[in-house]
Amino acid sequence: MQSVGKDGSQVTNYSDRFTLSGMTGTFPPTIQAGIAKITDTTGPASTNQKAPAAAGGAQGAQGDYAVTYTAQTGLIKYAPMQIPPGTKITAKTVSPRYPTSSVPIAKAFLPTPKQTTTMTASLTVKPAVSHAFNAPAASMPAADDMQKFLNRWRD
Repeated sequence: MQSVGKDGSQVTNYSDRFTLSGMTGTFPPTIQAGIAKITDTTGPASTNQKAPAAAGGAQGAQGDYAVTYTAQTGLIKYAPMQIPPGTKITAKTVSPRYPTSSVPIAKAFLPTPKQTTTMTASLTVKPAVSHAFNAPAASMPAADDMQKFLNRWRD
């Protein structure tokens, strides 16, 4: 079982080994050689991979989210929250918010990435207007209205 801590560390806990019976099929020779080396049923010891410190050492108020995405290493990468849209369109021309970056095209197979997930910062802005979303309770029908309704279903 794997779990990830708040600091980005990843803990892996292994169970003891077990046997399945009634299975058919064969294993490749490399797997058979590995099985032959097993001497008991005790699983491997748990591992705790500490997340490396963010680039530059100390973290600011934004923590891991303040480190640029490409400078991050470790099992989890942190992305800032997208900028919420404005309430009015005032721009007369369009310009990119961030400069473009080059993307090298892979010319050979790349290694399996070590990153397991990307965390995005949660919403940090508050709405300017707050509305109560609770609708008032419906009033009970008048007694004569209810009687009219019940009279419809009389046989």
